[in-house]
Amino acid sequence: MKSQKNTLNLLIVEDNPGDYELLRDYIDASSLSVRNIFHAKRMSDVPTLIDGNTIDIVLLDLSLPDSSGIDSVISLNRLLNKTPIVVLSGATGIEIAMEAISHGAQDFLVKGEIDEKLLSKTLQYSIERKRILENLQESNKRFELVNKATMDTIWEYDFKTGVGKFGEGIINAFGYTKDDLYYDASFWKSSIHPDDYERSVQHILYNIENKIENWEDEYRFKTAQGDYKDVYGRGYILFGLDGKPFKMYGSISDITERKRLERELVNEKVNRQKLITDITIQAQEKERNELGKELHDNINQMLATVKLYLGMVISDESRRKELLPVSYKYVNETIEEIRKLSKTLVAPSLGDSDLEQALEDLVDEVNLANKLHVELFFNIDKNVVIDDKKKLMLYRIVQEQLTNIRKHAEAQEATVRLQSMGDDLYLSIKDDGKGFDPEKKANGIGLRNITSRVEFYAGTVNIISAPGEGCTIEIVIPNKVSS
Repeated sequence: MKSQKNTLNLLIVEDNPGDYELLRDYIDASSLSVRNIFHAKRMSDVPTLIDGNTIDIVLLDLSLPDSSGIDSVISLNRLLNKTPIVVLSGATGIEIAMEAISHGAQDFLVKGEIDEKLLSKTLQYSIERKRILENLQESNKRFELVNKATMDTIWEYDFKTGVGKFGEGIINAFGYTKDDLYYDASFWKSSIHPDDYERSVQHILYNIENKIENWEDEYRFKTAQGDYKDVYGRGYILFGLDGKPFKMYGSISDITERKRLERELVNEKVNRQKLITDITIQAQEKERNELGKELHDNINQMLATVKLYLGMVISDESRRKELLPVSYKYVNETIEEIRKLSKTLVAPSLGDSDLEQALEDLVDEVNLANKLHVELFFNIDKNVVIDDKKKLMLYRIVQEQLTNIRKHAEAQEATVRLQSMGDDLYLSIKDDGKGFDPEKKANGIGLRNITSRVEFYAGTVNIISAPGEGCTIEIVIPNKVSS
């Protein structure tokens, strides 16, 4: 049984019912002790939900009906400025999620990659990270208020006699005794840190030379125990009628704690930047690994074959007519593979009416290889509006599955069908290839990527296949119909 200590009030801002229920399931399966879960379907619902309720942490979807991206993080920070925020993003929205961290979010989770352990760990770490940051900021504020209300170490100095006197603040702040209240000019040289002394003296001499009465500076001041404290010094110089200084009054404020807090806040910002950098590097490495695998397993093998054939031609001229046409064919195929690989790395521009054209271009590319014939049936009702992100998701699913068919299915024919069905979009991709056992191969990288993309939009995936009977993927995605 979960401990009842440190139970949490959790706010989930998510408009997708499927994603919300999935998060609920992960929370139930996790080690988190949750008292209440509040659910907002849009940003405008949040003020009412939090009224009278203490929220310990927020899971925030970056794509809401009335708010999106960084605007959502900023809005939520204004409403719950002391509450940690973990943003939810799709695999294509990692850059926005990283930017959200720089605007006050504590961490982010990628939809499709969440499980109960990752969710529990992320929420716990985010709460702790926010608590540390709030303590640092609160300590800094308290220190500033106390410093304003407390008497500084006051001092005065007589230029004629070369003797000065401290107020009793020197005793409380720096550990000196009443015997140390009076000092001479040499005291300052021994008390100011050697690295700061020359600069501080030159500062005062500049003011004297230019008849400037007020000065301020920061330096390190030695305590009676021999260590140094960071201090903020202010002074006022009195000039005689002859223009020469005769008195100087000043104060010393101990800012050691403030400086420490400032350094810790800087370190927190550096650590956050490191987090953003690490995430960027991971995303880049993942893309490079996938590209490297494609180059090694496909293109490199084709070029190695061409090299072998050409070597045989060089060593045996009699095989020239036999091997040169084959080499030429492999070179063409390699060029075609590189062109296709380059094209897959660039997202197409999908505007209001470009999805059908983009899919037609994709199908034409596959048909040009003369190994697989693909037919496209596109039947989207005119009053159906599909947002650009969903269009790109549909395009990537078709692109990925056609690549799978071309590489692994040994199929001759394939059919892509995209149509609107009431409030849903229906996509099917069918081939007459060798098929497979879905229970054994449904967790492959390609099918897993397709499933995660569909689940992000609360859709469903049905895989129909068997050895020797081809494969059909049926996808249904909820979509709103405009009036």
